[in-house]
Amino acid sequence: MKCNKKFLAVAAAGVLTVATAVPALALENEIYGAFTSFYDLSNYSAIGNENTSNAAGLSDDAPTQSYFVQRVRLGYNAKASDNVKLLTRFELDYNFWGNSSYTVARGSGGALGADSINIETKTLYLDLNYPMLNTKIGMMGNNDAFKGIIFDTDMAGIKFAHNYTNASVAAGFYRWHADNALGKNTNDMLSLDAKYSVSKDFKVGASYYYIQDDRATGTTTTPATGTVIGVDINGNDVFSPVGFVPAVVTANPANDAKVHTVGLNAEGAFGPLTLNGFALAQFGDRSRTEDAKGYAFNVGAKMPLAGGTLRSEFLYVAGGDNALYNAESGYEAGGFYDGEMIFLGRDKNATTIDNAILYDVSNLGQGVILGTVGFDYAFNDKLSGSANAGFAAIADSNANTVPGGDGDYLGTELNAECNYQLSPNVTLGARGGYMILGGYFDGIPGADNIYDLKILARYAF
Repeated sequence: MKCNKKFLAVAAAGVLTVATAVPALALENEIYGAFTSFYDLSNYSAIGNENTSNAAGLSDDAPTQSYFVQRVRLGYNAKASDNVKLLTRFELDYNFWGNSSYTVARGSGGALGADSINIETKTLYLDLNYPMLNTKIGMMGNNDAFKGIIFDTDMAGIKFAHNYTNASVAAGFYRWHADNALGKNTNDMLSLDAKYSVSKDFKVGASYYYIQDDRATGTTTTPATGTVIGVDINGNDVFSPVGFVPAVVTANPANDAKVHTVGLNAEGAFGPLTLNGFALAQFGDRSRTEDAKGYAFNVGAKMPLAGGTLRSEFLYVAGGDNALYNAESGYEAGGFYDGEMIFLGRDKNATTIDNAILYDVSNLGQGVILGTVGFDYAFNDKLSGSANAGFAAIADSNANTVPGGDGDYLGTELNAECNYQLSPNVTLGARGGYMILGGYFDGIPGADNIYDLKILARYAF
């Protein structure tokens, strides 16, 4: 009996201990995400195209492609307190319905049977938000202060930030790539951003980014030499031992890029007109033999008009010897979405198989001169729409990558979209565009003008 009493007393003490500890360990779980699917009809889709040229997908009688795309993004945050939070985000894509099943690959599983492993890890980072300092550690989303033309993607690193009454500062270190775990032969970035509110209607900012890429650039093999006296069972040459010199594999020199990017940005309201923009310049070494001399500037504007909003963007990015340096150009950076283009910029709705005339603004070293104008209008609380026009040319004539072209003009794009809010979380929409190719593409005989139409369904939760 005494044993039972002792057991009950110990058990009761244990329960009280756990009950006392629960408030300290309790987590607030936040789950969110989005589902997007669309039907695409286009003669300039990314299926089968590679971003080796801004002429990818252009041809005489370019075939129309018709396919369905699906994407799900899932987020989970574990919030221990207002100061401590773990943020995670995952992505599951079907590049297009019917592409494959029973596979292990990014964007796979859209075919009969599904059963593919295709989950992608987007962000995994710890957010320590204390009054003196906000610190983010891990794989996080990060974008530059220049509308994403240098970087706008997920990256692993650590970022410190602090807000003052009228200003904010942030500094970070990020490891983009590493050839090994030794801390050598890496591609790293240091960043420093500052913003200051001159008034409630006018803000200015300054940024500095340093990219150092010491990764190896592969190997070079010097073939074996000597007298061949036969072949082995694998079909390889067999050499006589007399005078034989074996093959030698040597490592190529590292990239040795050390690029500094400095720039200013500003945003202000002047009556009904709001202006924003930036200017940046680069210096340092693009490689062992090339200097970094890239520069770019932008001006954006918007104002209310006729019950809607009129907006415009102008972007200049130098090309040729002054081409903008971006270590991940064409994949994880360099996009420009503010102009709301489909072809003269990457489509905001496209997923992992998108393509564009200006896939990134460095534009294969040619640079770009881009102007866009758009108008947004809400017909009622459920129905809204917009229309956009864009005009673009390369910035450096000598950097033309399509031989035989008649000039620098890339073309004129017209597009429009309409969205209907079926419920607070569900949106149905359509977005279509047409581009009249400019003389730059005359070197592609009979190249057709390009078009794209998407019918979209979105659910956010």
